Amino acid sequence: MKKLLAVLTIVCCFGVTAAFAVDGGDLYKKRCAACHRDGTESSKAGGDVVLKGQTAQEIEMKLTGYKDGTYGGAKKRTMERMAGQLTPEDIKALAAYVGSL
Repeated sequence: MKKLLAVLTIVCCFGVTAAFAVDGGDLYKKRCAACHRDGTESSKAGGDVVLKGQTAQEIEMKLTGYKDGTYGGAKKRTMERMAGQLTPEDIKALAAYVGSL
């Protein structure tokens, strides 16, 4: 009985953790798609930056740089404001999503 209870506790903990995992695709739709569209093209508001083809590592480095103010180009102020709202987990999830485009 104690083993069953321990196993169920572990399963529930992993299930709860997975339920709170950040979904990069949802974040992208909410925060990025208005300017960067589907990642294969970009609006003028997105600085004409195409995200498809960039690796997850590149995206993570850029978002982290925007967040801490060490990276940026023409849309630096906009991206600093957007990235400033992201947690490190959000950045990793977005980077993984964009890297998979």
